[in-house]
Amino acid sequence: MLAARRPVASAATAKVAARVAGATASQNFGGNEQRRTFLGLSKAIDKRAYRMAKGVMPAISKTEQIALGCGTIGFDRDIFSGNPSLKHLVATYDPKLSADEQSFLDNEVNALCGLINDHDVVNKKDFTKEAWDYMRDKGFFALKIPKEWGGKGFSTHAVSAILAKLATHCFDANATVAVPNSLGPGELLARYGTDEQKQYFLPRLADGTLIPCFGLTGPHSGSDATSLIQSDAVVEERNGELGIVASFKKRYITLAPVAGVVGLGLNLSDPKGLLKGQGEEGFTVALLERDHPGLRMGPRHMPLNAAFMNGTVEGEEVWIPMSNILGGRDRCGFGWHMFVECLAEGRGVSLPAGSAGAGRILVGAVGAYSRVRKQFRVPIAEFGGIQEAMSLAGSDALITIAGCDLMNAIVDNHEAPMVVSSIMKQNCTERGRRMVEHGMDIAAGSAICRGDNNYMANGYMSLPIAITVEGANIMTRSFQIIGQGLTRCHPHMLELIQSLQAPREEEDKATETFVRQFYKVVNHGLSNFARSITRGVGATVSTATRSKTAYKDGNKLLDYHEKQLLRLSANFALTADLCFTLGGRLKFEELLMGRLSDAMGAIFLGYATLHHYSRQRGVEGL
Repeated sequence: MLAARRPVASAATAKVAARVAGATASQNFGGNEQRRTFLGLSKAIDKRAYRMAKGVMPAISKTEQIALGCGTIGFDRDIFSGNPSLKHLVATYDPKLSADEQSFLDNEVNALCGLINDHDVVNKKDFTKEAWDYMRDKGFFALKIPKEWGGKGFSTHAVSAILAKLATHCFDANATVAVPNSLGPGELLARYGTDEQKQYFLPRLADGTLIPCFGLTGPHSGSDATSLIQSDAVVEERNGELGIVASFKKRYITLAPVAGVVGLGLNLSDPKGLLKGQGEEGFTVALLERDHPGLRMGPRHMPLNAAFMNGTVEGEEVWIPMSNILGGRDRCGFGWHMFVECLAEGRGVSLPAGSAGAGRILVGAVGAYSRVRKQFRVPIAEFGGIQEAMSLAGSDALITIAGCDLMNAIVDNHEAPMVVSSIMKQNCTERGRRMVEHGMDIAAGSAICRGDNNYMANGYMSLPIAITVEGANIMTRSFQIIGQGLTRCHPHMLELIQSLQAPREEEDKATETFVRQFYKVVNHGLSNFARSITRGVGATVSTATRSKTAYKDGNKLLDYHEKQLLRLSANFALTADLCFTLGGRLKFEELLMGRLSDAMGAIFLGYATLHHYSRQRGVEGL
């Protein structure tokens, strides 16, 4: 529950700082001369304010400090600044498919869909041998592995497009291909693996000899990588060889029943100091093949009515040599960085791609159905209730597709945004669920009778799974998005928090940083207050004077909606600053944090939709 704890420190800091706002002095630390504020108070007051804030702020654990430094920030920081830019988005992020990627999408993906009967897969709870062999032989499990190791070397945008297309035909195929290309250890091996690990594993992963899975989730800790309950490992030496002894119980691991290698998330400790500075304690990833002594993979879980492989990974007192640690001994304790990269792909790309696929198939198919299905001799598409449901499904589909395109481009730009990936996961999977519900409402009886021609029922039963995985949406919305955003994405709070963690001997420098950042936070709030007022008035005038035909002019359409989003961004940034005055109570204000998450998600996806429109200006009807 790291995300739940982070806001507490920053909020407590701001609360104390606010108490002494009128008595805090600004110092000229470059020389001996002391500069006083208009109240005439001195450096001593600054130091007293610093000590007061430090006294009430909880110490940040080593794991939390590592997590605060993981991933990247970009457009999420712009939202917290209150002044994001559509022009910057359009100039920076341009998702495109290469010729090879488009060919794979048009040929191999279509061929795989032709081998799969979704109804049979769900009934038999497995693919045919022909479909499994085709996925192995054509590189569906190696889309992200570099070409020099036998993989496809595809972009994130290509992987997303492939997963979305598979989701239009079979959600189980989508899940099966998603894991090796997001949560599987293939890409991590390419980035962090030792030369020996790369040479051994990557060719086998590329040709399908080994199917990978990633073992993180536990029965008592979920996907919370900060706790890893029942996933303990201790550094030991046996027969002159250094390694670790691990005991673990993993649940809900996708592809575990058929995987040949698993990446295990473990909480490593070194009580005897055997690492000797080469590697650290903490979250560590180990690579174990299926036949590793003591490793048990099974039995199989059955998630709702879905057919994709899912099961357990367990072991007690399993000996793991250092050569099996991903990246070797030097990467002990480095798992957080790896995990963040996995999470950016899994949460921000793979899961939303399934919702994008659902939107494409449902809006098109249900829209066509509503034209041919008649009630009282009238196509049901003419009924207001049907039109309302179709419009809601269509808007959710457009927003999800636009968000996917922007997120794909962000990741392809070598960014790993933790907050944006959380927004994408929570918003897009929720929108996917709503789209299917609207589709079921429109298709009615024809959608509940299962069979080869039912394109909706299996998706209706599968999408709730996406809601729960990689952090349930309730937790993501109520804790993670704003809990991480307030500290990680706020332009000034992170340095302020870090200054309060400084040791006693660095107090003078830390006090200087604290005071400087405190005034930046205050100025940030005042600036956004002014923006909120001026943009609010401007937006009201713009709406009142807007022509009824203005939407037909693309430039005017973009300009109008960006002004509305800029107004909302200033309101959001100001509200986020005010939240710091709640102090330690903020972590209990889950309803407030959830509403702020909704606001930030709406702003991000609003900009994503404008970004999508800007890139599709030549498409007729858009």
